[in-house]
Amino acid sequence: MAECFSLVSGALAGTDILPLAYVRGELITRGQWRLDVARAATRLSALPAGDIALYTTDCYRACVWLLGAWHAGRCVVLPGDNTPQTTARVEALSVALVGEFAGAQITDWGDAVPQTLAPLSPDLRAVEVFTSGSTGEPGRIPKSLAQLDDEMRAQEGVFGTQIDPQACIVATVSQQHLYGLLFRVIWPLVSGRPFAAHMLSFAEELAQWPGTGPLVLVSSPAFLKRLPDQVDLTAFAARCQAVFSSGGPLPAEASHHLRDRTGIATREIFGSSETGGIAWRNHPDHPWQPLPGVEVAQTPDGLLQLRSAYLPDAAWYVTADRTRFEADGRFVLLGRADRIAKIEEKRISLTALETALVKSGLVKEVRVIVLEGARVELGAAIVLNDAGQTQLAQSGRKALIHVLRELLAQGIERVGLPRRWRFVDALPQTSMGKTTELDVRMLFEKPRWPQVLATQVLEDATVLTLAITPDLAHFEGHFKEAAVLPGVAQLHWAVHFGRSLFAMPPAFKGMDAVKFQHVILPGGEVTLTLRYRTDKQQLSFSYSTGERTHSSGRIVFGEAT
Repeated sequence: MAECFSLVSGALAGTDILPLAYVRGELITRGQWRLDVARAATRLSALPAGDIALYTTDCYRACVWLLGAWHAGRCVVLPGDNTPQTTARVEALSVALVGEFAGAQITDWGDAVPQTLAPLSPDLRAVEVFTSGSTGEPGRIPKSLAQLDDEMRAQEGVFGTQIDPQACIVATVSQQHLYGLLFRVIWPLVSGRPFAAHMLSFAEELAQWPGTGPLVLVSSPAFLKRLPDQVDLTAFAARCQAVFSSGGPLPAEASHHLRDRTGIATREIFGSSETGGIAWRNHPDHPWQPLPGVEVAQTPDGLLQLRSAYLPDAAWYVTADRTRFEADGRFVLLGRADRIAKIEEKRISLTALETALVKSGLVKEVRVIVLEGARVELGAAIVLNDAGQTQLAQSGRKALIHVLRELLAQGIERVGLPRRWRFVDALPQTSMGKTTELDVRMLFEKPRWPQVLATQVLEDATVLTLAITPDLAHFEGHFKEAAVLPGVAQLHWAVHFGRSLFAMPPAFKGMDAVKFQHVILPGGEVTLTLRYRTDKQQLSFSYSTGERTHSSGRIVFGEAT
């Protein structure tokens, strides 16, 4: 096990020559890092009183700003991204923006005069992280320095004995989330192990990681379950001493597959932003083992509750996870208890629906959600397995849905069966492997673009075969007696696909010879023929079915003025 430092020592911990991080292949020692932290503390101390918000893709810079803020007596707010919407939300907290935000007040510590560093207070409100925001509005979770310190020193006690003190921590997750923050920054700081500043995005980077020293991989289900079989992991397997996964459930298939390819058992960490780490396991079929310092029990309703040093107080924290306890104190998770929908006065378990669909033998992954509209109904977003894909290809979408509904109806009232279905290649996921309700809901939004079934490139034109499905948003309310595709939608599609195929000037300048001859009805297919004349900056389009032309015309473009 590596030498264990206290996070309360801040940037004073460790000798000057102790490796801290690898930045673009260059080793940064604790001595250099300490100087950078002292300079960052000077820059941050000059800001008006208050918290700071930090976003950076570089883990070394995050580590400098984080410790610099603590030595300046500041709490660091860590949003998950720096999109305009998130930036606006953070700015509303009246905090200073630091790092890679648009309009950040501070982006570098430069050659600021180093501040004299002193030990930190364990009661310091150190960070605020955000929940994943499954309903679309993230919540803020404060963490004290003592909470962060206690959690990672305890986990070092569990895992550190099996890991080389010099092993480099490499990661596929961001330190902007609690799991990444703990395992990419806090754990290396308290264990004395170096970390890689660069976050891995592709399996090829893992297979070709430079050097020959031992590695530890901090990852997520989103990365691990998509490791391509064609990537040779032999060199990685020879160096890797542990693989960690958290942020969401890791499919058993992915865990077994990684073990078969590398001989490494994935150590799953179960927890949340609110609770910190709760338990761990190294086999998908094993019960969860509580982490040191975590006391777990079952409520009368069968829910998991816990007390730990990683919570703000000593009260029991009740989760929404249903559980079953083993005689030895380990536990099995049985799904979320808060996923109950009320459909026409009937209480329907979304978890039960998902479990039944997976047991059908046709479904690999599924998420069922409640869709609010003129009526409340359920939607099922489904990733089919090989058997399901075969049945879809042989029988078609309508027949497959009928099979799945009949299977569900054996144990669930028909009023509680999904009415809307989406078959997708993969469920949408965040970088932490979480599938949020908001992202799944977007799958059920009425599409505004037709599916392109085929593309044929001719000598002077490109022909697209388009599926005109009844669920297209353009059919809604147009017209009341019988739905038809509006002419404006046909023009919009022609421009959209034209821009994807040809290099056209940015500005619309006018239309010529536009004719709408026969309506396009929902269902069936149409062909869209596009020609672009560079000399005239003119896009010609024609929609047809067989010999019948639905519409045609020319659209002229030019430079913006």
